[in-house]
Amino acid sequence: MKFGSTLWRDLRETLRGKYEPARVRVLADLYWRTLLTVTFVALVLVFLYSTWGLLRILDSLGAALDTSAPPPAALDRSELNATIQAFEARKTQFEDLKTNLPAAIRDPSI
Repeated sequence: MKFGSTLWRDLRETLRGKYEPARVRVLADLYWRTLLTVTFVALVLVFLYSTWGLLRILDSLGAALDTSAPPPAALDRSELNATIQAFEARKTQFEDLKTNLPAAIRDPSI
């Protein structure tokens, strides 16, 4: 109990005299130790989270595959034809724009 009350009293006195050189050094030391502690805690949390993610991925790699059902079709002919037609339409639009330039658009900042 004595430690906590002394700490808060000292901190209060340090903050009151924050323009005195001796108190500024104490505040700078407290600030530096706080930064180091926060950085260390953040690094530990990042390490633990990445380890958890790696272990989750490694665990899913060892899972057995379900081979009872046939795999889905890798290629759907109608979707493929629709995609090819869309590419052809874009190609003809591009070629048309190359030959027939659109009207010049004025710069609105002028």
